[in-house]
Amino acid sequence: MVEGEEEEGGNERKDNLLLVLTFFKIYWKIVFAIVWAIFLLAFLLAYNFPEVRCAFVVLLMGGYWITECFPMAVTSLIPLVLFPILGVLSTADTCSCYMNDTIMVFIGGLILAVAIEHSSLHLRIALGVMKMVGCTHAKLLAGFCVVTTFISMWVSNTAATAMMVPIIFAVLHELEQAGLCKIFDKMPVDPEHPQVEPEMKPTKVTKAYLMAAAYCSTFGGTGTIVGTGTNLTFKGIYESTFPTAEGINFTQWMAANIPQMVINSFITWLYLRITFMGYLRPQSKDAKEATIGEEGEAITNRVIQERYKELGIISFHEAAVAILFVICIFLWIFRKPGFVRGWSEAITDIDIRDSTPVILVSILMFFIPKDPSFIYSFSKDPAKRPEKPSEGLITWEVIQSKMPWSLMFLLGGGFAISKGSIASCLAKRIGDALVPLRSLPSELILILICIFNGTITEFTSNVGIANITLPVIAQMCVAMKIHPIYLMIPATIMCSYSFRLPVGTPPNAIITIVGRIPTKWLMAAGCGPSVYSIIVQCTCFIVWGTFIYDIKGFPAWAENIQQTGTQGKCD
Repeated sequence: MVEGEEEEGGNERKDNLLLVLTFFKIYWKIVFAIVWAIFLLAFLLAYNFPEVRCAFVVLLMGGYWITECFPMAVTSLIPLVLFPILGVLSTADTCSCYMNDTIMVFIGGLILAVAIEHSSLHLRIALGVMKMVGCTHAKLLAGFCVVTTFISMWVSNTAATAMMVPIIFAVLHELEQAGLCKIFDKMPVDPEHPQVEPEMKPTKVTKAYLMAAAYCSTFGGTGTIVGTGTNLTFKGIYESTFPTAEGINFTQWMAANIPQMVINSFITWLYLRITFMGYLRPQSKDAKEATIGEEGEAITNRVIQERYKELGIISFHEAAVAILFVICIFLWIFRKPGFVRGWSEAITDIDIRDSTPVILVSILMFFIPKDPSFIYSFSKDPAKRPEKPSEGLITWEVIQSKMPWSLMFLLGGGFAISKGSIASCLAKRIGDALVPLRSLPSELILILICIFNGTITEFTSNVGIANITLPVIAQMCVAMKIHPIYLMIPATIMCSYSFRLPVGTPPNAIITIVGRIPTKWLMAAGCGPSVYSIIVQCTCFIVWGTFIYDIKGFPAWAENIQQTGTQGKCD
């Protein structure tokens, strides 16, 4: 009787444990949100200082961002509630972080990117370049690398990757139909489970193309200030932290970062050829599979030609968007280029930033019709007269459906963290704690920061990592009397360089899902770009970036921040 009761009690405990585990499996997000907040609240109650109150908000948001227990955009709104309540920033000061020049550049840049996609201009550019480069695997891979890198300079990394993947599969599918390559390898049927569909895994050639799309979109995003959210995060944090410094210039950014972007993309092309296509190993199996011969070249060329013909002649819609796109780039580059008098300096003494030209172009897209049929309004031929107005080059409905509004709040949350960290002296305390590193060579400090940011960005949002680390790096530079740009720009670039995990950046997730690439394969292949990107970034910035930004010693405007900004409150 006792044994039966013990057995029944053991079964009941197992059932209860199973119920508890099921509960946590279903509700782990809300449980973590509550437990994490209570855990941090204990430190806030024990040490009620301004910097601790700010640290409470930052760590709370950091935990929520990393685990994504709430949507990242919702987490980004937490400062609007907690900063005023905890006395870190006023409501007005906090709200100002969510709408400023940087966020308007982001909105305008995305409208421009959506218009390019809406008009199919991006496909014409992609297919046109591939028509020119040739159709061997080596040339095609180079073409994909060049096109993806260029497009990603102006549209989001996610959009650039999503655009290239269908083109890649279209070309590979035609080659597979001709028996010249395979897209997927079908795994053997499991004898124990013969009814289960065998797993499909991508061939090495397929992986090379897909990884080229993901890696080059990441590299391309660093070439312009509007290329990715981390660049805009840096711009906002830098300009709010050092308001008397010269703002981040679009032209200077391109001049400083395009060299490392080009070098990284070129190395990526070589790396993928060597790793997956047997380059330098002509007798290997990989090399033989990547050789398509004259017949394969002809088929590939035909596919690209057919896809290009499907686009038809260039439409007014595409031409108008292309012209506005070029005008916007021209206005950005020559706003205040430095080597000549910029147009903004010629027309007014008031400071004009990069949001002005991109918002101008965005507005013009609503004015200019997609179809210029209005010119036939008074035609003698009634058939030519338009019966209804044409919509603009872009419509609000298209923008609403494709605009990632959540990223706007994510940027704003990061700017609020930066402003709150400075106002509460949190960033200065952390910066002061790192002063002992001053004894190290500045080049070594730069390398260590790049390695740190390049590692942690693999595990969570690139913009989230930039929001957390850049304010600290800014104050560390002030405390150590290092030019802030010297450490902040390389750290910003490294926040984008996530190659090893699907969660690190959307391009990785896209190729993992669409290409059925196991995470372990992605991690193994991503080790290469993770290493050479750090080497290239550090070398290029030390040699070239410091020259472009004229980094000489510790600037007076940063010295003023140290002396008059928060020094009185923080001592």
